[in-house]
Amino acid sequence: MTDDAGNPQTPEVAEPPISGILLNQRCRNHIIGYFEWVSSHEEQRGYQAAVPYVRVPNEAFNQWDDYASDRILEHYVEPVFSVDEQQALRNYRAVLNSAAEDTPQMLPPLEQVIGTEPWERLRLAAAEALEVFMRRGTFDWEVEQFPAN
Repeated sequence: MTDDAGNPQTPEVAEPPISGILLNQRCRNHIIGYFEWVSSHEEQRGYQAAVPYVRVPNEAFNQWDDYASDRILEHYVEPVFSVDEQQALRNYRAVLNSAAEDTPQMLPPLEQVIGTEPWERLRLAAAEALEVFMRRGTFDWEVEQFPAN
């Protein structure tokens, strides 16, 4: 028998699928990271400096859609997302939608949106949501915090 380990045509063994609980834990951690940078002008500026080809104001809207669009939010349930955290997500979504209506379709660069009323409203809503989520903090990326009985 020959060893095909280095052969590019040898199929790789896929990792087993993760549970819904673990998937939600990872999404929850991403959402916390999102709220951390959206809630802080300093973090926003750091993000912009680290990735200058990205428009950070656009990322605030696009990343939300990646992790918490309307069709995804319904999957964020207990025990990973507490009732208070679910409400915080809905509250933030309402502010994000209202801020989107109050900003131009083509968002200006970060320094031009910092200090505007819609951006400040979004930043404060992210800070409020972050406060709710940090009551329990982040969860493990690899181990279920809430194993099935």
